[in-house]
Amino acid sequence: MSYLSRNIIAISMCVILSGCTVDNDEGCDSKYSTDQELIDQYGLLLNPSQDMYINFEGISKVYVDTMACMGMTATGPTVEFKSFSFAGIGGGWAFYHPVASTIWINTDEEDIVLERDCRTDQEALRHEFVHHILHMNEASEASRGHSSSLFNKCSVGVNTYY
Repeated sequence: MSYLSRNIIAISMCVILSGCTVDNDEGCDSKYSTDQELIDQYGLLLNPSQDMYINFEGISKVYVDTMACMGMTATGPTVEFKSFSFAGIGGGWAFYHPVASTIWINTDEEDIVLERDCRTDQEALRHEFVHHILHMNEASEASRGHSSSLFNKCSVGVNTYY
């Protein structure tokens, strides 16, 4: 391979990779909503929700990635984006209810320390998915608290140090 050919390939790869970086950053503050139930191939169910910074396909991908990180599988939970002040829960990021296999993501942006965006919604989902997958694999003691090393490995929660 000639010197010129290698340079053309290297420059082309840089252009392609820089384009990918720009595409990945776009839309992190875009909001999504659905007025219908959506279900994926893993049984993950998204209830009608508004003010989501991640679309259904993204939620499903985060779930698959979390299962892969943990080395465990589980039928997906029900996910819903809702106001915690309306539900009387307070200003947390997210909540997992093991009996109902339900995850709520808080949409009350004024009650949260850090501004919500696609990153915070993904981190909150990933953390609650760890709770769910542990619970569904009969590790209920580890799923109730944060004693499992899988929380550190796969999701400590929303990083508030940005």
